[in-house]
Amino acid sequence: MMSQEMLYLFGSVVILLVLIAVQASSAILANGLSWGLGPRDEPGREDVFAGRAKRTVQNHIEGLLLFGFAILLIETAGLNSGLTAIGGALYFWARLAYAPVYLIGIPVLRTLVWAVSLVGILIELYVIAATGF
Repeated sequence: MMSQEMLYLFGSVVILLVLIAVQASSAILANGLSWGLGPRDEPGREDVFAGRAKRTVQNHIEGLLLFGFAILLIETAGLNSGLTAIGGALYFWARLAYAPVYLIGIPVLRTLVWAVSLVGILIELYVIAATGF
């Protein structure tokens, strides 16, 4: 059975997959199906939503890299604890909220939700630093 932390990591990967689908769909809607099916040698136009979708994917990848490596270190070193589960929960639920908040364009709330996900990552890194060395 997977640990709670690994389930949050899996869920975060699923969020990324959904965001990539949203980004691709918005780019095709902004540029047409022939552009979407073509070689994309020329950059496509970006409307406001397509730009937000692209930035949301990029931001999610950045956070997922940090979170994913931290969780894998925690798993392999056997550092799972109640604290790492809380960190995973904070990261996952904040990232789940972040995607629609960013896509809709709610500026202050976007930053607050992003900060909660960062706290989740920092908790994981704290556990690694405090008990992993």
